[in-house]
Amino acid sequence: MAEDYSNYPFFKWVPKPIGIIFMIVLFVPMISMSGVYSANSGEMIGGLGIQSEYIVFAGFCTSIGMAAFSPFFYQLVCIRREKMMLLMGFAILFVLSNICAQTDSLFVLGLCSLLMGFVRQTLMMAHLFVFIRYAFGIEATKNITPGNEPTTDEGWDAMDAEKTVSQPVIYCFFMIIGQLSTWLTAWLAYAYEWQYVYYFMMAFMLAGIIIVFFTMPYHPYAMPKFPITFSKLANVMVFSTMMCSFAYVMVFGNTLDWFDNESIRISAIVCGVFTLLFIYLEMSRKSPYFIMEVFRLRVINFGILLFLLLMITNSSAMFVNVFTGLGMKIDNWQNATLGNWVMVGYFTGVIFAVIAAKKKIHLKWMYALGFLFIGAYALFMFFEVQTDGMYERMKWPVMIRSIGMMLLYSLISTMANQRMPYRMLSTWVCIMLTVRMVIGPCIGSALYTKVLQQRQQTYITRLAQDYDRTNIEVANTFDQTVRGMQYQGKTETEAQNMAAMSVKGKIQVQATIVSLKEMAAWTLYLCIACAILVVILPWRKRNLKYLTRDYFLKNVDTSKLGLK
Repeated sequence: MAEDYSNYPFFKWVPKPIGIIFMIVLFVPMISMSGVYSANSGEMIGGLGIQSEYIVFAGFCTSIGMAAFSPFFYQLVCIRREKMMLLMGFAILFVLSNICAQTDSLFVLGLCSLLMGFVRQTLMMAHLFVFIRYAFGIEATKNITPGNEPTTDEGWDAMDAEKTVSQPVIYCFFMIIGQLSTWLTAWLAYAYEWQYVYYFMMAFMLAGIIIVFFTMPYHPYAMPKFPITFSKLANVMVFSTMMCSFAYVMVFGNTLDWFDNESIRISAIVCGVFTLLFIYLEMSRKSPYFIMEVFRLRVINFGILLFLLLMITNSSAMFVNVFTGLGMKIDNWQNATLGNWVMVGYFTGVIFAVIAAKKKIHLKWMYALGFLFIGAYALFMFFEVQTDGMYERMKWPVMIRSIGMMLLYSLISTMANQRMPYRMLSTWVCIMLTVRMVIGPCIGSALYTKVLQQRQQTYITRLAQDYDRTNIEVANTFDQTVRGMQYQGKTETEAQNMAAMSVKGKIQVQATIVSLKEMAAWTLYLCIACAILVVILPWRKRNLKYLTRDYFLKNVDTSKLGLK
């Protein structure tokens, strides 16, 4: 029997180097698939006649689906039915992608995005553990199985040191593939119609299905009890409704004037009611979907705080997009090409993290360095944002910010699960994805968008006072524009209206530039404050008393974990 699994998950005739390439290729649709793609958002908005907030909301729905998967993390990665899971998962994603390409309904788009997030996260995690086993001969599931925790300080320290190196490398791998996918989808949307992005992904999944079907045999691994029961499915629905309502409020709040709009008020009430319902269900059930006890861990609360600060400050990435779109009029394809420089930043961040781990530098100094890199990005934008900015220079802030993001993105997770009981890992993954991909970005984007809008209005009012005919230079420019329009065959009224619009456009551009510079300065101050905060916070490791195998066997009901 052992011989049958010697080349798992492939047939014995598949050479291992080819098998590794196949498995890496299969990661691409898992990481790339989504209900919407930021790279083709402009074309999709124009083609469907929808608001940009629709795209943003659907994107958050994908992230919510990924987070909703997480409490099943351990049980699902232990289901060693690679062929079955890949074939079923790719088939589901194929159908959902086709629906997204055809629909113009926000509800359908959001629902499909939610389901796609759940399916792709399931496939990605299960595939990752199989890949580690196949490529490196490491049974990684042993390191997440409850009851297998180290029993000594030395054992935990060794594991934490390993995570400090391995997690940045894994994060870098996934994020680079994600960026390449963004660039590819941007090119498809630029060269063809926005629907072709979905069709290309569907073709990619068909290729994946063919690879899986012909290279992987059916392996009759003893399958544990399927973790998704009807009761836990209800918890998933409650969690998803709660988070989708929250995302709707944060995404559409600024556009719909917040609580002056009925749909925002209803969504806020739904979010509050389902939050209370979720807490009640988790506290009252013998086999909870979400382990509420995890919030007693100090490192978890630190991790939540740091992820919130990271994603709020990282929302300043909008500076580059706003500036290049307003001042340089570049399209999504050029923006995605510019975004490729983040890969250099990610790789550099990994090098920093690995060197720090080898030299045993305390994580708090790396966190401080990460926030300072984001602050340096804001400082660069403060001086670079001007009417004659250069597209080529925008690669530097993109790289600088991505270095800081990689350091914080990967190492916060390392800190947050230090000496964490393995039974809580799935819940921590859910918290991490929820805070990092939903709550933090929602709050950050809503905050930055609202502040930008308010500062724009303030500066438009101030600058408009200088644009009247009492100013000789303004009057001459206005008259020249009127005469130019008249030379082109416009009537005097039309020419004056067009000249007025030209003046208004100049005022809006100047107001936006000044607002961006002001917000960049505030972001710099916030990043410096965050760097100081992480340095002065006390960092204490957990007591091993509650992490021993004996404590686990005496105090934890293993039946709740789906273990045999």
